[in-house]
Amino acid sequence: MKRSGQCVVILPYYCQAEIDRYLLTARWLRENRSNLDDVTFVLAASPKAEVSQTLQQEFAKLAPTRSFQCPTQVFGYPAGPTAMFWDAMDYVAEHFSGAGFSLWLESDMAFVKPDWRLRLQNEWESSSPQPLLMGCFVPRVYKFRWLRQRKLILEQHINGGACYALDFAKRMPAEAREGVFDMSVYQYGQNVGRILTTQQIAFSSVSRARRDVLDPNKAILHGFMEDKDAFIRRCVAPVTAQEIRNQFWSPWQDRWEQVQRQLRVLFVRRGHRAMMENMLLTKNRMEAKLP
Repeated sequence: MKRSGQCVVILPYYCQAEIDRYLLTARWLRENRSNLDDVTFVLAASPKAEVSQTLQQEFAKLAPTRSFQCPTQVFGYPAGPTAMFWDAMDYVAEHFSGAGFSLWLESDMAFVKPDWRLRLQNEWESSSPQPLLMGCFVPRVYKFRWLRQRKLILEQHINGGACYALDFAKRMPAEAREGVFDMSVYQYGQNVGRILTTQQIAFSSVSRARRDVLDPNKAILHGFMEDKDAFIRRCVAPVTAQEIRNQFWSPWQDRWEQVQRQLRVLFVRRGHRAMMENMLLTKNRMEAKLP
């Protein structure tokens, strides 16, 4: 039997709330009996955080686990998370090699299919050439203005919660380390033809999390700009018989949600929430055209 490549799951954290969410993830992996063959967990603590022994102990029960503290003393958003990302990528490139990928799993991301690892592996290995980066595509987003030229508010990129080649840090040129990490690396990966999009990693929300848990095409959900604790609790809750029976309502709920989002965009015209709503509308329109 062909031996699969390695999967290094990176869990970055800087506070107790993030640790608590990751502990829910560990419990979900245990209860759902995910296949963790050739999986290693890397627990990456912020320079401001103490290394969590509890987190180390719980994930070590599931698979080989390593803890380290990110050395770069840069803080604030988005500079702090970007520095932690590159510290973690450097760590992976130094300690792992060969086939496989690392998965940058933020604390507002949740596994929702027990075979998530096999799903990602199959997509990763079926691509030729092997990708440098595989994740959820974020389209270019424009703000439409009455009687004025539309304004670009978000460049296309792959969302940062994604899969990266084990030697990703060695492959990236120095200029790719400047700016917010998921925006910076995308252009280089696109130029060399080593970007792969997947629907297995998807944006979700508290309101639609249960629908997405049942969606056969989604293995990892990201509750970006959501109440993180509420979102993770919704994702890790067991699927009930009633949810399965009511699943046929999901397309109608999706359409109603789309109408509500279109209405909100008319009135919420500034700030991160407006950008997010516009991005989701654009992404839904783009995916609706896929075969």
